[in-house]
Amino acid sequence: MNAVPITSQMTDLTPEVLRAQVERTTAWREASSAAPAIAAALETARQVSRHEVDRLAFAGSIVITGAGSSFYIAQVAAAAMRELCGLPAQAVPLSEVLLRPNSVFARSDHANQPVVVVSRSGTTTEALDVVRSVRDHGHHTLAVTCRPGSEMAAIADTALAVPEADEEAIVMTRSFAALATLLMRLGTRLGDARFAADLDSLPARWPETSLHVERAFELASENPSRVVILGGGAAFGIANEAVLKLTETSQVPASAFHPLEFRHGPISVCEPGVLVVGILGGSAEAEERRVLEECAALGATTWVLGPEGPGADLGEIARLPLVLHALQALALGVAVRRGRDPESPRHLGQVVVIGDAG
Repeated sequence: MNAVPITSQMTDLTPEVLRAQVERTTAWREASSAAPAIAAALETARQVSRHEVDRLAFAGSIVITGAGSSFYIAQVAAAAMRELCGLPAQAVPLSEVLLRPNSVFARSDHANQPVVVVSRSGTTTEALDVVRSVRDHGHHTLAVTCRPGSEMAAIADTALAVPEADEEAIVMTRSFAALATLLMRLGTRLGDARFAADLDSLPARWPETSLHVERAFELASENPSRVVILGGGAAFGIANEAVLKLTETSQVPASAFHPLEFRHGPISVCEPGVLVVGILGGSAEAEERRVLEECAALGATTWVLGPEGPGADLGEIARLPLVLHALQALALGVAVRRGRDPESPRHLGQVVVIGDAG
């Protein structure tokens, strides 16, 4: 289908009309088809060799790195691996690995510090530079991508590819859900059978997102002046990704915070017209929910995505790919409501290629 013909702010959109506009976009069609991509990612993780799994099991540290959405995939995966799989994983932007390696790697045996590089296309300049650089310094490299024939897949020591998650849209949607799930499921090969089972159930649970997608379009139709996404642990990576989607597609002022950190100054933005979303769950839920209540008392609209969200009976980390889809609906809905074209985000292309780099 052709791109949505949006040229000015669309002031009289009901949630139903807004959804119809969003559904015409490539980004939404791809976001909505994440279930089979997640299923393919799960199967890829289950098929990883025992040798590769053992490399993670005995690592002194595991660096997971990417840029933009791929970095937020790294944040989700690293937090999940630490909390539920007992792995010493950390998320680091590609640029930090390149420019400040001494702040990233422990001064120990490099062979025991594998580097996982995430790139949807496998052609991002910094991703290629990182693979080459860390290999030259003795680190084992694991490429995670949607394109098995990409240069990154070819030059890494090991490559995991999910072509079913690849996309035409500029912004990442189903690829984020699939690649994040792949890495989390890879971690479960070392333990936590409940987490593994929850992840394996995600494709079948996808219909549960529908009700929350409807709520997302209702909130988007109100044209929020600012959006704040709160999330802790692995949910902080989802919060960052949601903010990136809002920023890329609509340029609405948006920011992500750990929930209790929001009290320490940023809560001053709360007023009517501001939307505050809380991705809640786990042992911190009660404390974090109180922050949302404080925001509502200050006039902000609040939306809780936790036990009230999709996959309510799943673990709070396993359900995050389902929660993400509702936030993707919010971002694309706000973009259309503000008269932006999600097919052509301002100043952006699908792959960042830096001339004369590396």
